[in-house]
Amino acid sequence: MLKSICISTGLIAVLSATPAFAQITEVRVGISDFDETTLDLGISAVNGRENSVAINGEIIFEEPEFLKWALTPQPYINATINLEGETSYGGAGLLWRQTFGDKFYGDFAFGLVVHTGTNVVDRDNALSFFEFIELTNEEISFGSRILFREQLTLGYRITDKWSAEVFAEHLSNGQILGSVNEGVDILGLKASKRF
Repeated sequence: MLKSICISTGLIAVLSATPAFAQITEVRVGISDFDETTLDLGISAVNGRENSVAINGEIIFEEPEFLKWALTPQPYINATINLEGETSYGGAGLLWRQTFGDKFYGDFAFGLVVHTGTNVVDRDNALSFFEFIELTNEEISFGSRILFREQLTLGYRITDKWSAEVFAEHLSNGQILGSVNEGVDILGLKASKRF
């Protein structure tokens, strides 16, 4: 875990020093209820197996000219580190924003992530029947190492540079990337700084 954090921090520091990353428009940092049970969003097949607290960060870039045809989405990279040793993940995707007046905005983001959680399908052959049952009762069965990430965000601009956001997120393979598809719902808060 510490090794992953150090490598990620070093990679971000190196990449942010390059000219290609001069197009950063926004940085978000937040905290989330991973595998949330408070609102029971009902999107995932199960919830509460890995209920825990996670911190997350996201870097959002300017809309590239070649994506204007797709309603000008903004590329992003993100990472979430679970503070209780459960599933962590990171990835990239596209974000679309709609403003509502001067202060409010909503985002829809779609992308792919790679996670550290249990991939029960890969481990089936190495486990006894009882180990398999115990594992599937305690951990989320994602079914593939790569997952789709969808996120809805509602933001409020406090100043021209700073915003507060609430978000709901869902991770799963959609039964496209694997046969098992329990997925996970995440609910959280973020602070955002625009550049």
